Amino acid sequence: MPRHLPGLDGVRAVAVLMVIAGHASRLPGFPEAMKALLVVDIDELGVTVFFVLSGFLITTLLIDERERTGRVSLRDFYARRTIRIFPAAYAYMAVVALAAHAGLVVLAPGDMLHALTYTMNYHHEAAWTLGHLWSLAVEEQFYLLWPLAFVWAGRRALVVALLVLCAAPLLRVVGWVVLPFPHEGLDRQFQFVCDALATGCVLALVARQVGLQRLGAMVPGRLVVLAPVVALAAAAWKDRPSFYLPLGVTMIHVAIAACILWVVANPSARVGRALNSRVAVVIGVMSYSLYLWQQLFLDPDTFSATLATRLLLVLGAAAASFHLVEKPLMALRSRYRP
Repeated sequence: MPRHLPGLDGVRAVAVLMVIAGHASRLPGFPEAMKALLVVDIDELGVTVFFVLSGFLITTLLIDERERTGRVSLRDFYARRTIRIFPAAYAYMAVVALAAHAGLVVLAPGDMLHALTYTMNYHHEAAWTLGHLWSLAVEEQFYLLWPLAFVWAGRRALVVALLVLCAAPLLRVVGWVVLPFPHEGLDRQFQFVCDALATGCVLALVARQVGLQRLGAMVPGRLVVLAPVVALAAAAWKDRPSFYLPLGVTMIHVAIAACILWVVANPSARVGRALNSRVAVVIGVMSYSLYLWQQLFLDPDTFSATLATRLLLVLGAAAASFHLVEKPLMALRSRYRP
């Protein structure tokens, strides 16, 4: 499997644009015609795309390292992830802390502590400005646990990932019965959402065993066209927990995984070419910073500004974060690559 998989920067771009569109749709100035098309929480669906993609990419990197070096260096893995995630996130937190001190934003008790410790997914009274960091908490918990399980399980890593796929829907159902209303955490706590990441892990492990192109050929193009429809239809049933929690969520994950597989296996197709375009790649490369900073400027209570101004501020802040924080650290990350 090639080290650079075509189309995945484009998938990142689609995911972060879904988040931005979902948040922007709540603001004045968002086109009513487009708002009518957002029949589901498109921002939550975008985060799910990030989760499945992350499971696929991280597992691909772990497999690649094991096959090339005969082992997986957990020290180097954690160093790479720390350099990749922490600086940009802590820079954002520092700006929010200064804004809160100046009275420009309001934080809830415990917000900053949970943000700094990547436990925001277990803090359900978060203010808007730091609330989106729950997804980063899920990612960090995945980065901590999955490499350990991967090394421990060895060639049985696929079994572990499949067990997670089976266990998480059951945990969601149990959580719905046991947790008090409004069932806080069912869509954020790691044990309830980890099967999104596990779906990506399974895809990577099966792709390595079967062969990426061969596995991609098993998914007809006509079937992949239906995958986004399936994901949207399942997401629209969120208010029917008896279907959504055990089955609907899994359908969304599988549909996203099918799309990722088809994009990677068919880079020369029309959709593949679009996702590999210069614009899509630039947005995808900056997706992490875009995700961090969109939350601050798309908050309706932060300040008064037009939607266009808010979006320009998101782009400017993300570009600054990428070029001043993320990009300078790329060379340091390369020291920990096998």
